[in-house]
Amino acid sequence: MRWNDITVWQYQNIVKALSDKSLDDIDKSFKLIGLVYNMTDNQVDSLLQEDYKAKLKELEFLNQLPEGKPVKIIKVNGKRYRPIYNITKMPFGRYVETKAFVGDIYANLHKLGATMVMPQKRTWYGRWVDDKYDAGMHEDYAEDMLAANFTDVYFSLVFFYQVYRNWIEVTKDYLVTKMMMTGQTMEQCNQVVTNLCSILDGIIQPNLLPTTKILELRKFTTDPQ
Repeated sequence: MRWNDITVWQYQNIVKALSDKSLDDIDKSFKLIGLVYNMTDNQVDSLLQEDYKAKLKELEFLNQLPEGKPVKIIKVNGKRYRPIYNITKMPFGRYVETKAFVGDIYANLHKLGATMVMPQKRTWYGRWVDDKYDAGMHEDYAEDMLAANFTDVYFSLVFFYQVYRNWIEVTKDYLVTKMMMTGQTMEQCNQVVTNLCSILDGIIQPNLLPTTKILELRKFTTDPQ
């Protein structure tokens, strides 16, 4: 197993399990095996001790920071999505969506991913081309992102927000003007832009899984002597 085998949904639940203070180390290891190997509680509970230890050993990849790069296409559930890295090609409404989802990065990773992609469709002669982005389908796009490869979505998202953050700095006046058209005051709009930049600074860190959380895994992914 490796990070490239993990889906966005699995990643989110790994973070959730590691952050759950009600679970002790044994409960966390039990939970992680089920999450990573798509096993039910009964299946994990039925593992022989040697098999259980072997799977814990295989979880050592979680001790390493994910490695990857932004991708041109995200493939999932028989569908294709093209990440948008040209910020100027995105409608303003997408920025409003982003503002709504950045409050909880872990829980909303799939929703953030759905905001930065363009769905594609296959033509009658077999070529994949961009389809129309339907804001009303955002929830469906996000559901697909849950099943997508974590490293594909994550590193594409990080690159997207690096570009996004720089674009905001350059076009701040434009964004404020657009938001004022919705009835907000200039002071409110300026504060929104400032807050968004601050939040984005947190998103584009090189690792979304806190190092302290990863290191906690060492306690139960290492077979005791």
